Amino acid sequence: MKPKLSVTLSLLALVMAPTLALAQVNFTKHSYYIWMGDSVAAGEGAMPVTNGYVYRLYDDSAFGKKQEMDFSNMAIRGARSWDLRDHQAPQVLCAEPEQRPTVVTITAGANDFFRNDPDVVRSAQRVAQAVDLLLNNDGVLSPNLGATPVFDPVTNQRCRALQNVTILVSNYYNIPHPVPAVFQLLDAAVQGFNQALSSWLQAVVVPTGSRIAVVDLYTPSLGRQGLVTIQRRLGYNEPFDFDIHPTNLGHTFIASELKKVWNSLP
Repeated sequence: MKPKLSVTLSLLALVMAPTLALAQVNFTKHSYYIWMGDSVAAGEGAMPVTNGYVYRLYDDSAFGKKQEMDFSNMAIRGARSWDLRDHQAPQVLCAEPEQRPTVVTITAGANDFFRNDPDVVRSAQRVAQAVDLLLNNDGVLSPNLGATPVFDPVTNQRCRALQNVTILVSNYYNIPHPVPAVFQLLDAAVQGFNQALSSWLQAVVVPTGSRIAVVDLYTPSLGRQGLVTIQRRLGYNEPFDFDIHPTNLGHTFIASELKKVWNSLP
């Protein structure tokens, strides 16, 4: 390269660099989507993980223009209903960002069962208690749920509940285990949890301006193929060594079901 040309290109790069850096515009945020729960919510099973259902919802602007929406992940692999209620919900309530959450999606509870807690009714209750805290922590908690208020560790005051928020709580999809006896055990647990979750969530008092909806994944997943990694290579090794996470297709399915419910809300 000739010296003059080299110097010219270098100067051009220096002139253009600030322009390129300033090309990105930061929009005023009007909403905030946060997701909570376990590895399903965290995107486990998707390849890459950013193909998980919550990322799809955000990227598709399902809940509003993403340029105007904040976005945070509270979900963690292995999280149980206790983690949702006792750790994730308090963080959401007590963080106090300038823009508080306006949309929350939750998938949680299955890890209780897979970590030797067969009481799916109580697992569903703890999920509902987390929702109750999000909506009513600084007021009167729903009397039939038994949640304990969350307090700020510095002020010792109850952390503010969320206002004008929509909370979408998904149940669990059908798990197509190839061994009939194991399938029946899993299916009974999933159906029991799903029914208990709907029942407990009906006991949550919903303040004016906020909404709760249960997203049924079980019914529309029946008879579907390819939604769960247990049906894919290395997803099943033996009766008690299998993967229940959604595939990319499964995460697309979940995102679609949540979006349908969102669009159907008044």
